[in-house]
Amino acid sequence: MGDAFAEGAPTQVNADQDGNPIPQAPDDVDVDGSALGSGPVHPDGCPPDPTVSITKVKHTFVGDKTKTVYGQSGITLKVEVLKGHTWTGTITYSAKLSESIIVASAEETISGSISYAKTTSVALGGTWKVPANQSDGWLALGSKGYSFNWERGSYNGGCKWVVSSHGTAKLPALSPYLAHS
Repeated sequence: MGDAFAEGAPTQVNADQDGNPIPQAPDDVDVDGSALGSGPVHPDGCPPDPTVSITKVKHTFVGDKTKTVYGQSGITLKVEVLKGHTWTGTITYSAKLSESIIVASAEETISGSISYAKTTSVALGGTWKVPANQSDGWLALGSKGYSFNWERGSYNGGCKWVVSSHGTAKLPALSPYLAHS
């Protein structure tokens, strides 16, 4: 056996198992949170796990399926809604996740006016005639909003992002709005 394992050998203060000194901070150094970085640190040293990652954001019309009418060329389409009518956006999933988590992440990332549902504050209606140069068309109540991809996951021990659920969403942001094809 070597001397490092001999019984009765004095143990070096601040020495690693190989006998080399362990670097020490000076006694008079105060370390506060700002010296360690600007945010929380994952236990493995990876970036912190985001709740939901939002990508491929686009402005879009978010229509109410119950207040959408279709017709052929030359037909006048009409949509009416009473005050208090509510419609929702759509969210697709690979594995079920609470809509509120996705909506909250979209509000934080894209716009604070995003929601899962919108309600009209006034009675609203409109007509539109499908032009002769179109074979068919539609008229719908809805709102301007956003479509995007989302994913939820976490970092594994190797700091690799592992997706646990993903999907798409189309959520209203402004209320109300009439659109046609």
